Amino acid sequence: MQLLDQPTVFHATHYKAGSRWVFRILRRCVGERLLQVKAARSELLEEPIIAGRVYSACYVTKDEFDALELPPDSRHFFVTRDLRDTLVSGYFSLKLSHPEYKLEAVNAMRNRLQDMELEDGLMHTLDDWVPANAAIQRSWIESGEPLIRFEDLLADEGILEQVLLERCELGISRRKLRRAIERENFERLSGGRSRGEEDVNAHYRKGIAGDWRNYFNEPLKQAFKERYGDLLIKAGYERDNDW
Repeated sequence: MQLLDQPTVFHATHYKAGSRWVFRILRRCVGERLLQVKAARSELLEEPIIAGRVYSACYVTKDEFDALELPPDSRHFFVTRDLRDTLVSGYFSLKLSHPEYKLEAVNAMRNRLQDMELEDGLMHTLDDWVPANAAIQRSWIESGEPLIRFEDLLADEGILEQVLLERCELGISRRKLRRAIERENFERLSGGRSRGEEDVNAHYRKGIAGDWRNYFNEPLKQAFKERYGDLLIKAGYERDNDW
């Protein structure tokens, strides 16, 4: 593939922060220029970075990203999500909806979750799966990098326009980007369901922010506050731990 003289762009994020949705939008916008970073991350951490490509989704800490040898004209953006919704979304994805993983440890976790009741499964996900996501989120927040919240992207497509067209200079028209966003909306991806209409077996399960309130019992809430209450505040999702 012959690449044009365009910036190299990196979409950094953690799991379950709309990464597949952003990836699909980028694919419609830039086609073969897009390079998907898979779970093992070899495309990003082991292989040479290819100038002019668009890398999505990069599940990396800020330190890991800073250690990359980047082409001179590189741009990046980081998308985060309320870790409480990340937990709930991750639980259902790991247990039911995500395609079979190539990573043995993740498949073992899926098997464990399928043998647990909801409350125990959510607590297990908090203990075993959320820490890696929290580490990514914390590293970018504490670096002082500007955050793009997944929840804000859902509410205002203009944010994605500003990030991709102005900050990253993706080299496409505003009309093309808007058409891509429209074609990748929740209703289309879910097969016609409206946002808030849940299908626990679907990868695009519910499509709303704040769904954690429907699943957090008091023990889970207290355990989450002890581990990540400060991170919710730093990310701007709460003012204090009184939630």
